[in-house]
Amino acid sequence: MKTKGRPWQFFVVAILIFLFAYSAFFGIKSQYGDTLNTWIKGAADIRFGIDIRGGVDVTFMPADGYDATDEQLEAAKAVVEQRLVNLQITDSEVYADSNKDRIVVRFPWKEKETEFDPEAAIQEIGATARLTFREGKETDSEGMPFGITAENIILEGEDIKSATAQVDTSSSSATYGEYYVALELNDSGKEKFAEATERLSGESPKGVISIWMDDTMISYPQVQTAITDGHAQISLGGSDDATREQAITLANQINSGALPFALEAENFSTISPSLGANSLDAMVLAGVIAFVLVALFMISNYRLPGFVAAIALLGQTAMTLAFVSGYFAVFPSFTLTLPGIAGIILAIGMGVDANVITAERIKEEIRAGKSIDGALNAGFRRGLKPIIDGNVTVVIVAVMLMGAFGPTDGIFAKLLRPVFFAFGASTAGTIYSFGYTLLVGVLLNFVFGVGCTRVMLRGISKLKCMRSAVLYGGLRPQAQLKKAKMWNIVGARKKFFAFSLCLVLFIAVFSAVFGVKMDIQFKGGAMISYSYEGEAPVADLTKEAKVALGSDVTVQTGSSIATEGQTLTISMPGSETMSAETVEVLTTALQKNYPSNNFQQLSITNVDPILGGEFFAKSIVAILAAAVLILIYIAIRFKNIGGLRGAVTGIVALLNDMVVIFGIFVVLRIPLNGNFIAAMLVILGYSINDTVVIYDRIRENESLLGKKHADFAQLVNGGINQSLRRTVNTTLTTLLALGTVCVVSVVFGLDSIFTFSFPLIIGMVSGVYSSVCIAGPLWVAWEKRAGVKARKK
Repeated sequence: MKTKGRPWQFFVVAILIFLFAYSAFFGIKSQYGDTLNTWIKGAADIRFGIDIRGGVDVTFMPADGYDATDEQLEAAKAVVEQRLVNLQITDSEVYADSNKDRIVVRFPWKEKETEFDPEAAIQEIGATARLTFREGKETDSEGMPFGITAENIILEGEDIKSATAQVDTSSSSATYGEYYVALELNDSGKEKFAEATERLSGESPKGVISIWMDDTMISYPQVQTAITDGHAQISLGGSDDATREQAITLANQINSGALPFALEAENFSTISPSLGANSLDAMVLAGVIAFVLVALFMISNYRLPGFVAAIALLGQTAMTLAFVSGYFAVFPSFTLTLPGIAGIILAIGMGVDANVITAERIKEEIRAGKSIDGALNAGFRRGLKPIIDGNVTVVIVAVMLMGAFGPTDGIFAKLLRPVFFAFGASTAGTIYSFGYTLLVGVLLNFVFGVGCTRVMLRGISKLKCMRSAVLYGGLRPQAQLKKAKMWNIVGARKKFFAFSLCLVLFIAVFSAVFGVKMDIQFKGGAMISYSYEGEAPVADLTKEAKVALGSDVTVQTGSSIATEGQTLTISMPGSETMSAETVEVLTTALQKNYPSNNFQQLSITNVDPILGGEFFAKSIVAILAAAVLILIYIAIRFKNIGGLRGAVTGIVALLNDMVVIFGIFVVLRIPLNGNFIAAMLVILGYSINDTVVIYDRIRENESLLGKKHADFAQLVNGGINQSLRRTVNTTLTTLLALGTVCVVSVVFGLDSIFTFSFPLIIGMVSGVYSSVCIAGPLWVAWEKRAGVKARKK
């Protein structure tokens, strides 16, 4: 059989990948004098999250339990956005959750600002807005009201009844089709406005009424006529979409000035830029090392297909960065966090899964006696189904991460609203970033790991110097006499079941005896961390913290390369919080009493116990929902061989992995937090991926032998042995990537990354064990117990 392909295809695709990778990493810029023009954004243009840049993540709610309407919440959101602009913070994220009356805000530390006070910024953002209508539009050099504008206030927020964005629908009007803001005043405002407009409309030229939000002028319409009925129109003079948005924004801003409530920060965390700066360098280093290790592993194990896989992996990684940086004009840039970078690195390890499956298939076909062209055709064709099935399970997990922990107006949040309708918005932007990079990496694996790899490998195979079967995994003559050993995995199933049961019992007993630590992210509470130099007595620091905070505290010290010094962490129980005033008292006391230690605040986190419990419940629902979707998918895909039973036993095997991850957190005394949930969900998708590949072999072998002649135990054992090398190798590539992240996180003191990567490493090892030794053998045991020894129609 002839395989389509020409040598030039390999070179063209490879060169395009290298050129694209260069542009994605470095961008394309030009400089003329002092002006720098960016034509294509590169890695340097990526917008990093607050865990890297430093900043604030806060959840506001109406004060005193006020039940806000959807319109009031949108108006409050407009106030927050305006105040962020006033603080010269333009790179922010603000979204409203009308289900739970919450406004979630994330904004970075002000660039090149070392004295920026984020707690003060939170207080300013949440304060009640002051709306004023003033005579004229005089301002001083700083843009503040001046002269008659400062002295003559016509209306205040309490005089406004409502403001709505509308369009002129009167065909006979000169302003037909134009947008405007319809203003309705209450009785007190009606009288004030009538007097002012009657006077200003009679001036020549006609007078102006400026509208101010706090100390920012947001509009200054000219008074055309006296308005005595309490109904006014602010014309914006346009009919396009941009004018429509202006009308909506202005209406929201005016409505916000009439809000009967202030905003209170229920949850908030702040991070210093110094904490994340070195962390970024560490994660970039981890990414480079992980890529090199995975590429070398693929080349050494799969020779020519491995070399091609390394080129495809470079393209996948570059394309992932392109989707994050805003490389493509049609896709907005995405905020990248440390877990998001970990997701890219994890995708590097998982990204070669398609290449491993294909390469193993090609190797089998060549060793079965097929020509190189025939082996390539069969390898790509027979490897496609398990690649699709395996990647779909990871896609389910990534979508669940983004839907559960992303903004409520996101596409996946809307899609999964029936699942999470009882929960409000989450501020776990780091988990959302991880889900995004994981999803992009998996989807791009179809493009590069399948599409580009096929074109390049078929092209290079046409070169005469690349026609040796050894280059594709064929055995040398002396090695062909050796037969692969068949392990009787199914026959030893009772031993595996007993081992898993003992492991589960050990973790259960350990948890009952020593308890489970919960992070404040789940149980609520407050935590603040400082960097300091030299030595400081823990007992004295604990006493100082108790006095300043007026509460029992837990104090821990450590060291970190990321901050180039010692760290002090002070935690308070779930019912306690740290106000800006108490933080200032504590910081002042530490700096005053220990001047030589140079205490500097790194981060602070406040979590309301109710919201913490809600976040935990939402996380559990996310895990259960992902498990159910995976079960349904597997049952449908493998229905011809009893898919429901296979799906159930696959989920049981997953439970083994999840218990192992839980055990790692418990035994190592790592508090359960968002990293725990992310690790659980990743293992859900990754471990079932191994199981799916085995099931695909079982399905294929049964179709070859026929249902009447196939002994199910032999089918399962054969499928496990045939998939064993692929399972081990794909896990090794992922472990190379994660192991690099884990080592770098230890060296640089990145605790949040270590507590995610290390349990994930153990979970992936457990995933290999459960896929090989639990899922298939348990399926066999179920079938035997049901009396089905041969699968007949």
